This record gives sequence, structure tokens and C-alpha cells, in this order.
Amino acid sequence: MPRVERGPLRGFYTPDYDGRSTVNLLSSLIAAAGGTSPHRPLQDPRVAALQSGRCILYLVVDGLGRAQLDRHLAAGQGQRFFARHDATTISTVFPATTAAAVTTFDTGASPTEHGILSWYLHLPDLGCIATVLRTHTRLGMPLLPETFDLQAYYRVPSYVESIPIHRALLSWGDIPNVPFAAVGTRWSDRRAYLDLDGMVATTAAFAAEPGRRFAYVYWPRYDGLCHEVGCEHIDVAAHFDAIDEALGRLCDELRGTGTTLCVLADHGLVDVPRSRCIDLADVPGLMDCLATAPAGDQRQQSCFVRPGAVDDFLALAHAELGEVCRCVPGHALIEAGVFGPGAPHPALRQRLGDYVLLCNEGYSLIHTPPGFTPIYMPGSHGGMTEAEIQVPLYVVECP
Repeated sequence: MPRVERGPLRGFYTPDYDGRSTVNLLSSLIAAAGGTSPHRPLQDPRVAALQSGRCILYLVVDGLGRAQLDRHLAAGQGQRFFARHDATTISTVFPATTAAAVTTFDTGASPTEHGILSWYLHLPDLGCIATVLRTHTRLGMPLLPETFDLQAYYRVPSYVESIPIHRALLSWGDIPNVPFAAVGTRWSDRRAYLDLDGMVATTAAFAAEPGRRFAYVYWPRYDGLCHEVGCEHIDVAAHFDAIDEALGRLCDELRGTGTTLCVLADHGLVDVPRSRCIDLADVPGLMDCLATAPAGDQRQQSCFVRPGAVDDFLALAHAELGEVCRCVPGHALIEAGVFGPGAPHPALRQRLGDYVLLCNEGYSLIHTPPGFTPIYMPGSHGGMTEAEIQVPLYVVECP
């Protein structure tokens, strides 16, 4: 992944959209299934295996970045699947966060094109900060009436929809049927499961059905545990073992189905101590400079600055947050291409902060609304470190 050597992003790592990112992987997956994407295919010999797959599966383990995988493998874990197969390293998108990354997995579009930039997303035309994947406001209330046309509003392009063969979304819990699931690709086949055994059974059953097939498979709980207890907690290690065992069983079940299975992650995480989790609501004078609350994730926050308060904001950011984060103009991120290739989404600039706070290593940022309890999560993501940007990719043939 390119390390930036000059300019406002110096020292950070950005996605490699020239052929080694999840956007490029999706382009290759879509092409192998007979569809079309405007993006460059993945530059890796492993993608050749996709062409021969009768069934093409890409299974996303949320949060299992390359650095975390390597730590598990160094401890002797992963003997059933992860250590048994070779993995390469690619980059996720920026921001390195679930909302941006899974929208790319769902559609093949880059964040530049789809405009879903963060867990908490600024929607100025609706006058609020949204918890976008849950279709709630930042405060937990319903975002829109049930009859509202989310797909028409978000205008997310989907290259996955160009695929002519049978397509399915296989996911955990209620994810296949939440309102946001209708925003990108209109999956005609949606199947849900509640645990890893269900994921294996559902995926194996899908692959065994006749005809050419294509499915996006999703497992979220590794990421959830890292948020709750930290990346190096014993519970995370135990859950990694469970995922490893499940994937080993899945490969056994897939033998003889003509399946090519890709396993990867949407981002990595880093641990941040509570003492270095900074609540922007506690920074003196910050809200006096802002037109609305910050939006973003734990390792990047968009700030929407009052026109007459720019100088005060920049001075405050330097004095109060200079050790914590880098304050970068939003337009500089667009010009640097960190959101990926393609035609910009019509709302990209309005959803992106005038300035974006990019956390330095070892820090995280939150913003607690008045009357709410601060939420500290030991495992954090969304930033521009190697650990957050780099993800593993396995391509396993099950002829």
C-alpha cells in the first residue's frame, strides 16, 4: 500500500486503487461472472482462478485486517484454514470502515462513486447526522418514513447488477433485510443465518445448487468483538479459532461444486487505550466553530466549519488536537484520490467535512451528543495506518 511521502497526508497509507484494492477485486469478480465494471481488475495471478469457477463466492470477515491475521498465525492459530492456504495482501478503501467498505462489496463502486463515507454520515439535505447502515439518526430515531425511497435518495451505482448469472446475498441476522440493504444491488436471492454453523450450511447449500452462481457472504462478529474488548483479547482469539474451523469445514463442503472461494476483510483495527480516546464534545470552543456535529468513525472525523470561524477552528485544532490527529482539508482528500476512481457521487463534497481529522497512531476520536453516555471502544478503525488499510485475500479453488 502506498505510503505518502509528501503533502498533508505525509506518513499515512492510502489505498492502492491502481490494481491492489478491494475495488479492483470486485472488478475482477464482476468480470468473471459475466458483468462489467469500469475499474481496473486486480493485478494478481490468483484472479485467474475466478474464470473457471462455476460458483463464485466472496466471503468477508469484518475487521480481520492483515496485521491481526499475522498476529493470530504467529501464535500458532489458523491451522484449519488460514495457515493452510496462501494469502496475498491488498488494500481496502478509504475510509477504512464498514459503511464505506461493505457498500463497495455490495456494488463494486468506489467511495467516490457511492458516497457512503462513514458509520455516522452527514446528510445536510436531510438536516442530520445518520447512522447510515441502520437508517437511524445519530440519536437513534428513525431516519425516514418507511415509504421513503432510499435507493432513489442515496443514488448508489451498482456494477454487480450487471452480472447476468444467479446472484445472492448471504449474511448474518437481519442484515439481508434491513432498509439499507435495498440501497445498492438489488439481490433477488437473500439468505440469513445466525451463527457460523448457519453460515457454512447456507453457503454450501447455495454452492450445491445447479447453474452458474455468484454470492457475497458476510460475517460481522470478529469486528464486533474487537470493538468491545480489543484486538488482542482472549475472546477475539477464540472467535478467530471458530472462524478458522468454520472456513475449513466450508472448504470441505464445497469440494466437487466447482466453486472458487475468496476470503478477505473490509478493514483492520487498532487498539487505542481509553486515555487516548478523545471526546470532541469536551474540546473547549470546538462546537462554537462548527455548523453541526462532527461525523465519521473513531479514527477519522469530518468537521463542518462555520465560514466565519475557520481561523479559530484551525488554531484550536492545532492547539488542542495537534498531537492527536492531522487536520486535512476535505478537498485535499478528494484531490489525493483517497476515495478511489470514478465519477464523484453528487453528494460527495457535501457529506465530506470542510476539514477531516485523521488520527495519529495510538489515538481515537468520538463525539458524544448532549445527554448521551460516551462510548469507548478499545478496537478502532477508519484511519490511514497500515493495520487499518491492509487486508488479506485468499483465493481457494474447490473443483
